[in-house]
Amino acid sequence: MNVTHMNKGPKVAHSLEGSILTVGQNIVLDLNEEQEDVERVISLFVDDEGQLQESGKRYAAVIVVPPRRYLDEEVDDVVDGEEVVQIIPVAQPCQVAAVTLQLWSIDETADPTENEE
Repeated sequence: MNVTHMNKGPKVAHSLEGSILTVGQNIVLDLNEEQEDVERVISLFVDDEGQLQESGKRYAAVIVVPPRRYLDEEVDDVVDGEEVVQIIPVAQPCQVAAVTLQLWSIDETADPTENEE
């Protein structure tokens, strides 16, 4: 995952285990489930109490999930008594290395935080 610090100051804590991204204490995203056929942008905001939420005025993080990728797979099938080979697109797991996490500084009172890298 590409992590970009958008400005100076403390940032919200985050961790990545496989395709599970945790931001702060209360946001857990499965990047495989969040991925769609088009690029997806997920914005997270911090409120006056330092809690993360999906709407607001002060950015805490922006997650950019690339579009889903497909590979063609050949499948043998019988149609009207005749054996045919069909090509079916199969969704691939999210390439976590292609996900971008943009971190914005948050107030010192927001919890949990981490220092800028």
